[in-house]
Amino acid sequence: MGYTTERRFLSVSDYAMAEKRCMTRRPYRIVLLGASVGQAWNLPAFPERAKDADYALESLAVWQFDKSDALDEILMRPKRKFRLTWSYLRSLFRLPLPTPDAIIVKECSAYFPGESTLSQKQSLVMTWVEQISHSGIKPVLATVVPVTRARSGQDKAKMKGIREFNDWIRNYARDRRLSLLDLEAALRTDPVERYLRDDLTSGDGSHLNDKAYETLDKLLHESLAGIKNGGDERRIVKK
Repeated sequence: MGYTTERRFLSVSDYAMAEKRCMTRRPYRIVLLGASVGQAWNLPAFPERAKDADYALESLAVWQFDKSDALDEILMRPKRKFRLTWSYLRSLFRLPLPTPDAIIVKECSAYFPGESTLSQKQSLVMTWVEQISHSGIKPVLATVVPVTRARSGQDKAKMKGIREFNDWIRNYARDRRLSLLDLEAALRTDPVERYLRDDLTSGDGSHLNDKAYETLDKLLHESLAGIKNGGDERRIVKK
C-alpha cells in the first residue's frame, strides 16, 4: 500500500505572520487594587521602565479599606457596571477593560487602626481571595507600607495595627500558597521596629518619594515571574 507525504515550506509571508504573532502575543495583565501608593506608582508605565513587554499593569485606587465594590467591577470585565453618568456613557465608546490574569490586593496605612477590627479586615481579605480565585484569576497579596517613626508618634495605634495586619497577611499568603508582594520588607528600617525609612518618604511620613518607587519597581520586577508562574494555591476547607 503506497502513501505520499506532503512537505510544506513556509513562505516569506508565513514567516512574517508568525513573527507578528510572537511580537503581538498578549501580555500577562495585572491589576493593583489599592490607593495612594498604587496611584503614584504609575504602573501602566512600568513595562517601559523595566523594558519588559511581557506584562501589562494597571492600578485602581479605592479610598477606603473595603474594596468590595471595585473588585466586583474588575471581576465582571469585560462587562461594565451600568451607571447613569456621563463618564459611563463615554466609556461605551472605548474598548472595554480586559480581564486581568492577576489581582494584587493592597491596603494603605491610612486605614489603620481604622474603625474595623483586625478580624473584620481579615474576613474581607479572605472573601476577596475566594472571589478572585473562583473567577479563574490569580490573587496576590501585598503588605501595607508602614509610616515613619515621627509619623507614628502622631497615632500610637497606627503602627501596631499595621504590624499585626502585615504579620497575618504573610502567614495567610504562606498557608494558602499565594504570591506575596512584601512592600513593608522592601521599605522598612529594620525587621524589629519596622518603620518606613525617612529617606523614602515624600515628607509627610507616609507617602513615598521617587527613591521609594524605584525600590518598589525593583521588587515588582523580581516578583513578576513568581506571580505569573507561582505555586499552586492551597484551598482552605471550612469544617
